[in-house]
Amino acid sequence: MANDSSPQHLPAILLADATWYGTLAAARDLGSRGVPVTLASDALLAPARASRYVTRSLSCPPTAEADALLEWLLRFGRANPGHVLYPTSDNLAWLIAANERTLAACFRLFTPAIEALVQLLDKERMGRAALTAGLDVPDAWYPQDEAEVERLAQALRYPVFVKPRAHVLGRSRGGAGKGVRVHGPRSLPAVWASFRAGTTHHPDVLRRIPMADRPIIQACFQAEERVYTVDGFVDGEGALVGALACEKILQVPRKSGPGVCFDEAPVYPEVAAGLERLCRAVGFRGVFDAEFLVADGRRMLIDFNPRFYNHMAFEVDRGLPLPWLAYLSALGADAAAGTAPVAAPPAAGASGRIYVHHSLTALLLAFQALGGAMAPEQRAGVRRWIRSHRGRITDPALDRRDRLPGLMDLAMQAADLVRHPRAYLRNLLAGSGSASADGEAPDGTRGGRT
Repeated sequence: MANDSSPQHLPAILLADATWYGTLAAARDLGSRGVPVTLASDALLAPARASRYVTRSLSCPPTAEADALLEWLLRFGRANPGHVLYPTSDNLAWLIAANERTLAACFRLFTPAIEALVQLLDKERMGRAALTAGLDVPDAWYPQDEAEVERLAQALRYPVFVKPRAHVLGRSRGGAGKGVRVHGPRSLPAVWASFRAGTTHHPDVLRRIPMADRPIIQACFQAEERVYTVDGFVDGEGALVGALACEKILQVPRKSGPGVCFDEAPVYPEVAAGLERLCRAVGFRGVFDAEFLVADGRRMLIDFNPRFYNHMAFEVDRGLPLPWLAYLSALGADAAAGTAPVAAPPAAGASGRIYVHHSLTALLLAFQALGGAMAPEQRAGVRRWIRSHRGRITDPALDRRDRLPGLMDLAMQAADLVRHPRAYLRNLLAGSGSASADGEAPDGTRGGRT
C-alpha cells in the first residue's frame, strides 16, 4: 500500500461501535483534520451516525459476534483496501490483534500483539504485571473451582466483590456482567457458582485465557466516589509519549459505573512511570485508558482499556489528540510529533475544562433526588460546579459544530429506557455503597460505556 499521508490524500479510517462516545470523539477529531471517516454500525440509533464528520455509514454485525464481524471486515477490506482500522472496544481490539496478519493484508493497523491483550484483559495477569511494574492493585483471589471458593469463604474479610475475570467477547445472563457484592461466607460459594454458570466467552478467548469463565473475588473498599483515570498513548517503541488524567466525579450507577462527570487531575509521575513499565513489559502500544480506585491512601489499578474509550473527547479538547496519534501511527508517521512529553504533564486545572454528559447527569441528579440517595447539598454542589465552568465543558455528544449527534444521543437514551425500563431506572436510583467495580456498562444499557 502507498503511504501517502499528505493533506491532499489522507486514507480513510473505519470506525465501529457507533453507539459509543469514543467512536464519536474519534470521528470528530479525525474528520475535522480532513480524514474521510467510514462508520460501521449495527444500531440505527447511534450518535456517531448523525455526525457531519462521517463520510460514509454502513451496516455491520455487532462486535460481540466476532466471527461474523471478521468475515464482514475482510469483505469490506478487500473491496476497499487501505482504510485505517483502529479498535473502538475491547472486542474489536481482540479481534484485530488475534487476526493481525490476515487483516493487515487490506487494512492499515497499529495494534499490539494478541499476547499483550491477554496480559491486560485477564484480571489476574494484569494484576501480576502491574505489581511487577510498581503499580498497586486491589487485593484479589482467583479460585479455580467451587472447592477453593469454599475454603476461601471462611478466611475472607467481607464484603467482597465477585466479578468477571475477563469481559472481552463475553456474554452474561442474570445480571452476572455487573459483578455481585457478597456480604458473608454463606452466600459466597453459591454466588460464585451462579456467576460462573451465567458467563460464557468466545472460544478464542477461552483458548488463550483458559480460566476466563472463572469469576474473581476482589476486596471492597469504603472509598470516595472519585476514580482516578490516566489516558494516554504509547508509541511503537513502548514510550508513553503523551498522557492526561482526570477524576471521575459522578457515574451511573453511582460508585460502580461509567463516568458522566470528570474533573482535571495531575498525571502523577510515579503512576505514569509505572504505566510505561507495564506497557513495555507486556508489549502494548496505542491508546489506553487506565482506571485507578483511590481508597485507604492507595491508587489501585482496576482496569486497562486498550482502545478508544468513552470520555476521549475530554483529552482531545485538552490538547491530546489521541485518535490522530493512533491514525498517524497506523500510517507509520511519528506519533510523538506535537505531543507534550509525559515528564511535564499539565497541572490539575491547567485547561480549566471539565467533562459533563449533560443528559445523563441531569437524569441522575433528578432520580437521586427522587430516591433520596443523594443529599440536597451534594446535588447543589454538582450543579454549582457545572455552572462555574460554563463555556469550558466537554460533552461527549453535544457540540455546536456538530449538533445532530446530541439529538441522536437523546433518542438513544429514550430507546434504552423504553426497552429496559427497570434496569435503566435502577441504575439512576442506585445509592452509595462500597466501591470495587470496573467502569463496565451494566447489562441492558448502552449509554455509558468506558
